[in-house]
Amino acid sequence: MSKTLEGLTIGAGRDKSKVTFLPEPEPRPRFYTVISVDDHLVEPPETFEGRMPARFAENAPRIIEHTDGAQYWKLEDRLIPIAGTNAVSGRPPAEYSMDSSRLEHMRRGCWDIHHRIKDMDLAGVYASVCFPSMVAGFGGARFVETKDHELGFAAMQAWNDWAIEAWAGAYPDRIVPLAITWLGDAQLAAAEVRRNAARGCHVVSFPEIGRAHV
Repeated sequence: MSKTLEGLTIGAGRDKSKVTFLPEPEPRPRFYTVISVDDHLVEPPETFEGRMPARFAENAPRIIEHTDGAQYWKLEDRLIPIAGTNAVSGRPPAEYSMDSSRLEHMRRGCWDIHHRIKDMDLAGVYASVCFPSMVAGFGGARFVETKDHELGFAAMQAWNDWAIEAWAGAYPDRIVPLAITWLGDAQLAAAEVRRNAARGCHVVSFPEIGRAHV
């Protein structure tokens, strides 16, 4: 079935096993400093590896291959799409889709921090604030929706550790670290904010509409 995006019909009759990458733009001189405060990242497969307590290692979020040819994050019994329109940079609008995708069908800078910096240099962006993608949800909502809250809490902290240490930590002068927090308990949420603030992370992604989770 085709979808529409701002009046554009997409996905009709297209072979979704193939993607088109637009030509690379030529570098141009830059005369000003740009700090982008509304970017997204796509979590790579190793996001949670080695960052979850041992008792949750077997059930940590992981990327699986689906029979539809796409990749998904598996969290408990839930399959969470990878990116969709969060990662269409460098692709023609006719191929934009909300469907789950594959990492190799995205511009590598979506999920590889070293290539992200190269893309920022190409675009003339000096620094970037990167929000989560589908596995975490904008403000960490996916993790508080888990059946096992201890697993969800551990995944939330592991995501923060990866985002601060691996994503932002790889280029601390170029990436502004951003964290999520636990949306199921105000005291735990505040403690997580303080934990990350103590290591230099002063940005939190938080839903604009509060939710209670009992």
